[in-house]
Amino acid sequence: MRRLSSICCFAVIAATACTNAGQKLTYPALSVGHLSVAVYFDRDDSHSLTSADTSFTGATVDLLAPGGSDTLRRATTDAQGVATFDSLPIGSYRVVIDQHALSDSVGTVAGDTGSIRLVTTADSIVATRIIRLGYADLTVAQARAAAPGRKAFVRAAVTVPLQTFRDTSTFLVDSTGSIRVLPSRMRSGLGGDNIGDTVLVLAPTGAALGQPILDNGVITPLSAGAAPAPQTVSVTDARTAKGGTLDAALVKVTGAMIQDTVGSSPDFIVRIADPADSTRTVDVLIDAQLNAPHVFFPIGATVTMEGVLVPMGTGTWVIKPRNAADITIN
Repeated sequence: MRRLSSICCFAVIAATACTNAGQKLTYPALSVGHLSVAVYFDRDDSHSLTSADTSFTGATVDLLAPGGSDTLRRATTDAQGVATFDSLPIGSYRVVIDQHALSDSVGTVAGDTGSIRLVTTADSIVATRIIRLGYADLTVAQARAAAPGRKAFVRAAVTVPLQTFRDTSTFLVDSTGSIRVLPSRMRSGLGGDNIGDTVLVLAPTGAALGQPILDNGVITPLSAGAAPAPQTVSVTDARTAKGGTLDAALVKVTGAMIQDTVGSSPDFIVRIADPADSTRTVDVLIDAQLNAPHVFFPIGATVTMEGVLVPMGTGTWVIKPRNAADITIN
């Protein structure tokens, strides 16, 4: 696909068509019109044509009567993303993108609704229509439920920035749930990725350790925001992520007891227990980038631990603190 340089000419066509104000309108020699349909792919999910977008070659465009479903004519977009219908009888039409011929990841088709009217006046014998294609906009819950491999945009708030953990994972939350982006990277040339930021992530849906993820996501920061609040849970609910419903969620366990520390270089594990029942435990994974030594966690001390829940692939989860502020030892 080439950059969408030709689509902008439609605005010029429309503008020049209106420069005959005050002149005598004449009918064309033949009662036929011309319709151009430009199709572009919205690669930055801005919902408008920008320099980041590209023309869409090979889209099938059907020409129909306004109230009918039968295809009158069919055309395919060229290298500039333009499908052309020449020598059309004067009248009304509508255009429809053949979505069956598109990739499953194309979840947005906008602009192929409404009728187009060709009448025998100099400024209405030629018509244009611009159609926007794009990846689906999914909530976190929709992304978690989607089949693996579906490319989509997800807007959500950051609970863990990509620079926090060794695996460059980013954790997101919206009103529908939480999800990991693994691995993740910033869009080229962009910076800024902080707790509370609202970001736009482009990624295929996938799975890791038995849980849904956004796979190899590209992050675009949108706006700064307040840090999301953790959900307070019990040791047992943290260990099972409350039956998996809290996978990737930001949680807090209060009043637990440090039972043991276990080396697992370069990271290590702190095992904490419910003070009322020492058999109920959950592991806390201390990422090497946190740079917290074993001696920081004395056996028997009471601790409040905040962090995200990361699956182990065995039906259990670990708490992963993001920074020293997530750990309070009494």
